[in-house]
Amino acid sequence: MAIVVDANLLVALVSGDPRGNRVSQAMLDWLNQGIDLHAPELARYELVNALTRLIVAKAFPADRVKEAWNDILILPITYHGLMNGPRVVEISLLLKRQSAYDAAYLALAERINAELYTLDGPLYRNAIGQGFNVQLLQ
Repeated sequence: MAIVVDANLLVALVSGDPRGNRVSQAMLDWLNQGIDLHAPELARYELVNALTRLIVAKAFPADRVKEAWNDILILPITYHGLMNGPRVVEISLLLKRQSAYDAAYLALAERINAELYTLDGPLYRNAIGQGFNVQLLQ
């Protein structure tokens, strides 16, 4: 079995977000169950973008970026390059989105026959409504 993790899980894990403990426990459970973790390569860019925004907002100390990055690097996540751009565009349009970021996660989950786990309630509701295999980490 495989799971695709949304970048917001990674951000919560390392940023001091109160949901970080919940994400950490879920990841431990998945790893203990032998579940493979996957994400599009985009996730790493989204993580550093989120950390940059948090630093600018003075919600995350700049001197903790290296530690946060190293914490993510040790996670056994397989990162995937973009394989099917047209499918990502198709999913974006299905979700009525003006960007393709969320669709990249859904396309990967679809391609490897996995569930996408996210903390993003609107994405979850929108994707479920379109029949995608997505779970909201509560």
